Amino acid sequence: MENSRYSRQERLPQIGPAGQEALAQATVAIIGLGALGCVSADLLVRSGVGQLLLIDRDVVELSNLQRQSLYDERQALANIPKALAAEERLSAINSTVAITALATDLTAANITQHLSAVDLILDGTDNFATRYLLNDYAVSAGKNFLYTGVVSTYGMLGLIQPGGPCLRCIWPEPPDAAQTPTCRSAGVLGPAVHVLSALACTEALKILCQQTQAVIPGFRYVDVWQNTLRTMKTSVDPQCPCCGQGLHPWLDGQRGTLAAQVICGGGAVQVPSICKEGSDLAALAEKLRGTVVNLQCHPSFLRFQLEGLDVLHFADGRSLVRGTEDPGRARAVLAQTLGG
Repeated sequence: MENSRYSRQERLPQIGPAGQEALAQATVAIIGLGALGCVSADLLVRSGVGQLLLIDRDVVELSNLQRQSLYDERQALANIPKALAAEERLSAINSTVAITALATDLTAANITQHLSAVDLILDGTDNFATRYLLNDYAVSAGKNFLYTGVVSTYGMLGLIQPGGPCLRCIWPEPPDAAQTPTCRSAGVLGPAVHVLSALACTEALKILCQQTQAVIPGFRYVDVWQNTLRTMKTSVDPQCPCCGQGLHPWLDGQRGTLAAQVICGGGAVQVPSICKEGSDLAALAEKLRGTVVNLQCHPSFLRFQLEGLDVLHFADGRSLVRGTEDPGRARAVLAQTLGG
């Protein structure tokens, strides 16, 4: 019909009715719902991707609103988990898309469970440990994986396809995090996020509509302030530890995010779960009542303050301690309150 939801998209010869039907049957996972994840999720939901899996470990803050386009001040002031806040907004945009939102940390222990049924993985993460875990998993499971990253006014994207070169063909080891610019140290220009997300989602639509001949190989570097674009042609490295030699240490759990770590935005430490079964939030709330201040119990997390620190303890067992970048202090306040 002339005014149907996807009529303008179906008129594109690159997509057409057949491509639109393919999109409706597709499942995409977006890992990380910061700036890149927000824009990408918005574009894919509006395009009619049938199922969307949203995974993020963090909550909405006021400093996110400059570039993370799915959130508002109400969600930031309440520190709503990003996955749930994104689901709320995206469901209002397109109720025909089946959205699953998980306020959790993607790890070697749960990645297969969460991603085994998806057709494409889109990276919106803020740390190399998760990014290399995704690369390991995509190569091992034969999944399409779109890597995207933005900082300051520039960013990079690349599509890792089954049988093609992977992230470790180019970067066998993650960069030194201490020497790598972050959104906190270098800032982020909002339009740069939208440009990189648009390029990444275009590649995603090509894959999902089975227009693989149109895919642009290699990695692309874009600086929107300088108006520059460079393409890095790549090929499979037979000596690549991952796709060449079949070594997947992040997926095997030998490397990764097992230790407490400072969150990319700074001012907070994430402490991983110490119990596989997660937490009974209601029982913990009763235990803490009268011993902490500003205690709040939500369906997916528990929040309270103690010793000047703001603690969010999630149902999956992990905790986010705001107000410090000292893992030792974060663990100490958790031991005092949660016994972990």
